[in-house]
Amino acid sequence: MKKTICLMGFLLLNLFLLNAQIKISGKVTDENKQALPGANVYIKGTVEGASTDTEGFFQFESTSNGEQVLVVSCLGYQTHEKKDLITNLKGLIIIMKQEELGLDEIVVTASTFSIGRSRTVEKMNALDVVLTGSSNGDIYGALQTLPGTQKVGEDGKLYVRGGETRESQTFIDGMHVLFPYTSTAQNTPVRSRFSPFLFKGINLSLGGYDSEYGQALSSILPMETKDAASSTKIGVNASPLSIGGGGTYAWKKASVSANVNYTNKSLYSKVFPDDYQWKKDYRSLAGEVQIRSQLGRNSVYKLYLGIDRTAFIRTITDDLNNTPTRNFDLARDNYYINSTFATRTKNNYHLFLGTAYSYASNKYKNTNLVGDAFTDHESELHAKAKIEKSISKFYKLRGGLEAYLKNHSQTYEDNLSAILMDNDLQRNLYAGYLDNQFKLKKYLYANASARVEYSELLNSWNLAPRLSLNYINNGFQASAIVGKYFQEQEDGVLFSKNDIGQQESCMHYILSGSYELNGTVLKVELYKKKYEGLGLLQNNAYSSLGYGKSKGIDAYLSGESSPLRLKYTLAYSYNDSKRLFKDYAVESVPLFSTKHNASLSLRYSIPALKAYAGLTYSYASGRPYNNPNKAGFINSKAPEYHSLDCNMTFLLSKNVILYSSVTNVLGRKNVYGYTYSNATNTEGIYNRKPIVNSRKQFYYVGIFISLKSDSAYDVSSF
Repeated sequence: MKKTICLMGFLLLNLFLLNAQIKISGKVTDENKQALPGANVYIKGTVEGASTDTEGFFQFESTSNGEQVLVVSCLGYQTHEKKDLITNLKGLIIIMKQEELGLDEIVVTASTFSIGRSRTVEKMNALDVVLTGSSNGDIYGALQTLPGTQKVGEDGKLYVRGGETRESQTFIDGMHVLFPYTSTAQNTPVRSRFSPFLFKGINLSLGGYDSEYGQALSSILPMETKDAASSTKIGVNASPLSIGGGGTYAWKKASVSANVNYTNKSLYSKVFPDDYQWKKDYRSLAGEVQIRSQLGRNSVYKLYLGIDRTAFIRTITDDLNNTPTRNFDLARDNYYINSTFATRTKNNYHLFLGTAYSYASNKYKNTNLVGDAFTDHESELHAKAKIEKSISKFYKLRGGLEAYLKNHSQTYEDNLSAILMDNDLQRNLYAGYLDNQFKLKKYLYANASARVEYSELLNSWNLAPRLSLNYINNGFQASAIVGKYFQEQEDGVLFSKNDIGQQESCMHYILSGSYELNGTVLKVELYKKKYEGLGLLQNNAYSSLGYGKSKGIDAYLSGESSPLRLKYTLAYSYNDSKRLFKDYAVESVPLFSTKHNASLSLRYSIPALKAYAGLTYSYASGRPYNNPNKAGFINSKAPEYHSLDCNMTFLLSKNVILYSSVTNVLGRKNVYGYTYSNATNTEGIYNRKPIVNSRKQFYYVGIFISLKSDSAYDVSSF
């Protein structure tokens, strides 16, 4: 607690860093001179801005100087830009022109939640991630404050609406990412391999997504990278955990970016030790390169390459089973390359071609026994081609083809160098889809689509029809969605060589309603999911006879108070799920499922101090676990989860950002379940240990410095 107080004292000290500021003010109206509340007003290329109040007025302070561009955006209206000297941007009257929405402009938000709305400045999308109190600047950490997600704190991965983490898949520019997470030690939350500053916007679809996407039973996370950078810049960053830097070289209609970051927890662990013993502390080296080019007026090419290497040696002592102490040794190499080309022809056909390659090599030593060795190599090549055309104002057609070519091999040698396992799996999947979008009448839209998949390994065809009906009128949306989704069995099942016969499947049924007024958004969704074909282990053999169900309700409220400079989000989820799969003896609530999840996130801006403060409270009901000392299967429940997290961000100057965060400020010991001994003690009882994070709290302070730019440094240098 003393360390927390000292750190907060250090943060408060920075509140005295003041600079001269200029007040920006005005009013936003429509063409009928009616006030437009909730419009976003900001200085282009900065994080300075505000939203209009109920009377259409806005006011904020800026540290910019010289000639600047003021941007005003509002849903349903054309974006307005005004270029002038910063000192002249006072007492403005801005008149917005209304947009008539056709099929190309309609955005259906059913079962989709965004980190940063599309109508806001791009950089604010990434800042919404960074300034979420519980995120520590991590995409997946920020997503877990949204409804529909469930808290599995010991690994930090994404679990959605009663589904396993493998049921949620990540895509960058439409291309699949096989390994979106970093590698960590046991009971240590993972992080995203990608910086939020790489993307225009981050949207999480909780279900009911269109037929372009497959092989995800529960949810998808599609993220679109930014276009070519307009300025050259270079920057560095440093913290007790890491050091890094990078930059962007921009020229006409193109840019090249590079970034490198080295992380080593040795120093941090000496100051804030965890509950583990380390022979070699966690360390990683990561590098990224991105090329973005505008080829003519209507064509864009993007190339992204990311490489990282992770290694650590952790000393493990198993007190429950009295096994010999061993030094668990991990070395992991991870590669991802993504190349896309998009163009629009003279006849207004939109064409897209993309390829992505993922590869991971994992080498483990002393995995289960002293002296054993386990290797795991996995790769995927994803190729996609798609085309779309607006036939008329009332009909839009989209279609595409794609292929997933995957290989996975594993070997395990015991401490006598005897090969006990040697698995190799080649699985190729081919798919095509057709998507029809209709404008039935004013405010009423429909989508009818189908996806066909062929699994070469299972020699099976699947048809996945999907249908949605949407009513969209100003700030109100109502949607009804039904669709079928498929995903191949996990590799552990396919390695068994048993006759599986079919892919896993899930039917989605969704009713959604949302309303937006004056910048406040209220959204409620009811959903039901029915699983079939899940991998089930019976009599030491796998089959596809498993099944499951999940139903629940998600509620979401977000808004802001301009006078108080406060943004808030409130999320609640109820989930009721059961499954018979894996080695379950009976249909039960899965171990990763929590019935109730809630979060409250606050973000407060302090213009006079050029600072942001973020605060997040998270709650989850206790997760089920199996207690072998009691009768029944999955027969107990862990304590509730509570965490209060905060961060502070200071713009020390135009070129310097100081970011700091503390998780679990109150130091609560959250228990996610229990691990039991393999045999009973002398009293006939199985001994147990709680499953907890290796650290109760995590502290972070980092500085980011731009060496060649007139604006604050982007964390990723992109």
